[in-house]
This record gives sequence, structure tokens and C-alpha cells, in this order.
Amino acid sequence: MGAVFFVNGFVFSNWIPRINEVRDRLGVSNSGLGLALLGGGLGGFVGSLLVARVVTKVRTRTVVLVASLLMAALVPLVAVVPNAFVLLVLLTLLGFNDVQNDVAFNAQGVMIQARIGTPIMQRLHGTWSLGMVVGGGTGWLASAADVSLGLHLLLAAAFMVVVVLVAVPGLLAADDPPEPHAGEEGPRPAGIARRFALAIGAMGFGLALLEGMPNDWSSVVLTDVFEAGRMKGAGTSVFAAAMLLGRLTGDHVSMAVGGRRMFTAGTWMCVAGSVILALAPATAFAFVAYALWGLGISVLFPQLYEIAARLPGIPAARGLGAMTFGQRLGFLSSAVVVGFLADLTNFRVTLFAVATAAALLVLGARTRTR
Repeated sequence: MGAVFFVNGFVFSNWIPRINEVRDRLGVSNSGLGLALLGGGLGGFVGSLLVARVVTKVRTRTVVLVASLLMAALVPLVAVVPNAFVLLVLLTLLGFNDVQNDVAFNAQGVMIQARIGTPIMQRLHGTWSLGMVVGGGTGWLASAADVSLGLHLLLAAAFMVVVVLVAVPGLLAADDPPEPHAGEEGPRPAGIARRFALAIGAMGFGLALLEGMPNDWSSVVLTDVFEAGRMKGAGTSVFAAAMLLGRLTGDHVSMAVGGRRMFTAGTWMCVAGSVILALAPATAFAFVAYALWGLGISVLFPQLYEIAARLPGIPAARGLGAMTFGQRLGFLSSAVVVGFLADLTNFRVTLFAVATAAALLVLGARTRTR
């Protein structure tokens, strides 16, 4: 299972360090490239609306196989698209396909965890983060060595095909039925489903805001607020490294203190990071804030996938689909919300205000998923 998570992150991130080469080959401006890159978010958003139907009708193991092979077929086309519009279409297809895969292999992870009786979701997401780091590094090295983008992405895709064909037969062949609903009293199943879908979608939205802010805005904050100079790009690296560390150790923390306590603590650690950024007098404190924020957010999404897949009386695909819808909407909204509020106030106030509001939304919605 970990191999599937790893290779998904690996292939997805391989071309990111070479985006500038795609831009230059197509001869588009930064704004034109930005519009094309919206395709990933658009495809993911549309995919989240349909993923429950797709995964419910087809076994999750089949979805993982088909979606992974399709991803391996689509990614190398980034090197040969003729214009920005075709790149937009390609990334939209990739985004749509990625949601199907994301829901399917996370559902598999939750089912396997239930069978072995030991928390593994944090480490599975840690292997995905590790795949992102290794894939990004591979892309950087390929670029530095002047390996053609087409050959580079073909090799990465071939690696994915081999890993998937070896790993997928080891996944669970049959999907688990929905968790039983506790008690016979209460709302009708349709009412329960709507309540849970809204709650889990709200949690996905709030956590996307909490994760998106440090990723999207760290270099801008370090430049405009802290005048960090050459260190302006280090915030994202510190945040990502802390996330990776948190995910590789999160299962052990969950067993020691309990999943609910870990979730609550992680949420407030994100807020604490925003408080430090709001008050920090020097750049060094900003890096402490990003490390604390990364550790906090690292354990939240893996647990949210587990919560969404185990909603009482709700099929795993439907719960994960509702969560993914909120998540994708949150990631699409994050940059706009933060940028707008920063123009009205400043980054210190904005990061604290948005982080606190998102944390309260997440923790409030968490109480509605029981």
C-alpha cells in the first residue's frame, strides 16, 4: 500500500521543477501559464463531485489500477502539448483522474488499517510526502543534467507502471460495507448522510485553508514582512520537512495520546504557528512558526481521510467524496482569500485571522461527525 502512495506523489511532482521549461517551450507569459495550471484544480473540483459514483460502482482496487495507469499515460504528454489551452485540458484530465485515485487508495488504506488493527494512515501519507520530495528532487536533477523533459517523464511514468502492477494485486479485492449507524432513534438515513457530508466537507475546506496558506504565501511573507532576502524560499522547505517528519511519526503519537487528542492538538499547533508569524520580530522566529505549523497540519489530513471513510451509515466513497469536494474548494479559495484580506489589512493579521477561523470551523465540524 505504501508503494502506491509513494509512486503517486513521486510521478505527480516530477515535472513541477521543470514548469519554467514548459512555459518557455509554449512561449506563454506567466499569467498564461497560471491560467493553464488552474486545470488541475478545476479537474479535481469536478472529479470530487463524481468520485462517489465512480468508486461505488467499481471496486477501489480497480480504480487504483486504472487511475494510476492513466496517470502514467497522461503525465508524459506535458512534454509535447502544443499550446497552453491543450495544457489546460491535459491538467484538467489529470486533476479529475487524481481525485478518483486519491479517494480509492485512501479507502484501501483505511480498510487495511481496520484489518490489521494498527494505525498506518499517517505513515501512508508520509510515504506520499516522501514521494513528492523524491520526485521533486528527481525532476531538479534531470533538469540540471539536461535530460529532455519527454525522456524524463517517460522514465518516471514507466517506474509508476512497474510499481503499480506489482503493488495493486496485494490490495484488498473486496470493499468494506458502510459503518453501521449507532442506535435506531434519530434522523432518517438521508438526513444523517447530508449532515455528515456537510460536516466532513467543512472539515476538508478548513484544513485546505490551513495547509494552503504556508505553501502558497511563505515566500511572499518572508519577503514582504521579514525581508528575508535569499532565505525567502526556505519557508516552504521548512514547512514540508516538518510535515514529512510529522507524518512518519504520527501513527506512534496517535497510539500514545489517542487520535482525537492528536487531531485537536495538531489544529491548535497550526494556529500557534500563525500567532508566532503575527508577532515574530525576526526571520528566525518565522522559520520556527513554519516548522510548528507543518508539524500540526501533518497529522490532520491523514486522520480526516480515515474519519471520512468511516462515517456511520455512509459508504466510504461518499464520505471521501464529500471531504474531497470541500478540500478542493478550500485549496482553490485559499490564495484568493488570503490575498484579498492581506490587501485590506496585512499578512500578519490575515494569517492569524484565517488560521483561527479555519481551526474553529474544523473543530466545530468535527463534533458533527459522530
